[in-house]
Amino acid sequence: MRNLIIDSRIREIEYRYLSQFFKIIKLPLSNDVYEEISGHSDIFYTKLNGKIIAAPNAVIKDKQFLTGQKEVEKEYPKDVLYNACQMGNKIIGSKYTDKSISPDIFVKQGYVKCSVAVTGDNSCITSDKGIEEVLKQNNIDALYVEENNIKLLKKDGSISNMKGFIGGATLIFDNKFVLFGDSDHLTNKEKILKHLNNHSLELIDFEGLNIYDYGGGIIF
Repeated sequence: MRNLIIDSRIREIEYRYLSQFFKIIKLPLSNDVYEEISGHSDIFYTKLNGKIIAAPNAVIKDKQFLTGQKEVEKEYPKDVLYNACQMGNKIIGSKYTDKSISPDIFVKQGYVKCSVAVTGDNSCITSDKGIEEVLKQNNIDALYVEENNIKLLKKDGSISNMKGFIGGATLIFDNKFVLFGDSDHLTNKEKILKHLNNHSLELIDFEGLNIYDYGGGIIF
């Protein structure tokens, strides 16, 4: 069974669902970054070309992980060093990306992975207009959506007043697009469903729950 590193604040129903497919490794909350992202795997890890690169101060280590050059820190942009993503053979990053990562496409937004839900080798959903524009210039099918109902959590599990991102609120695997919450809370639900259908992805959501941004998950 594959492993999944995910925020320790995930809810029981989400944990039970994902446990069917993965051995769940709950990521402890770190004091090295601000509390809303303190358990986010996309802050401490990135998976590129089948290899996982971990920040030197990532709590969970594995012998198969590579180690990046710089530790993540509280202040932006030192918290986004590993917040990159991959579509097909293209790595998307920013000028802040750690030197252990070599992006093919650069965007201005430092929170790259937070802002992008990768839906295929040449497609994604993004909550950042600038990312959408750059990706479309690179012939990537990027759907832009503005979603204001995605929540971030404080360390105690209460809802923060900061807004979450679509990339962090989703996990894509085995043709499943898992949304951490109820899709009825999505402003752009129909547009998203159409995109998922075009890319042969099945929406999995959790009825009645707020949509939470957990920083996605790292599968290995």
